[in-house]
Amino acid sequence: VERQLENQALVEMARQLAALEAEQRRLRGEVEELRHALAAAQGRQRDQYVDLDQRLRSVEERLAAASAAAEASGAEAAYQQALALMKAGRYDEAGVALNQFLASHAGHERAPNAQYWLGEVHYLQREYPAARAAFERVLSEYPEASVAGEARKRLARMTAEKH
Repeated sequence: VERQLENQALVEMARQLAALEAEQRRLRGEVEELRHALAAAQGRQRDQYVDLDQRLRSVEERLAAASAAAEASGAEAAYQQALALMKAGRYDEAGVALNQFLASHAGHERAPNAQYWLGEVHYLQREYPAARAAFERVLSEYPEASVAGEARKRLARMTAEKH
């Protein structure tokens, strides 16, 4: 009877051991599946991050280009407005507009012209020292500009006129 009970206990233990081994294999399989799923999710996440980063850079580049274009068109509009004021004989307002343009857009391609026209505004208002300073600034800051020759001529004329 003891032997039978021992055999039954051994059989029961063997059955439990087999069940535990099967459970262990099943759990190892699940762990492997989870590792694979995690690696795939991380890969997708990385791909989505790269895609999002590329899209953001593209949007930033377009925004920067649009901003630069808006600024350039704003600068050109400011320059044209100052010239229109000058042509209309509104020299005080033109002088203010040209000074504002030069302060805001010193590196703009129209800056040498704006500096020259500022000198003309002062000259037309008979503000000769300010006109001379404006023309000299054209020569010192923009010596290669197309208006540099005109500024030299105006300075020579002012010297001849004793202004």
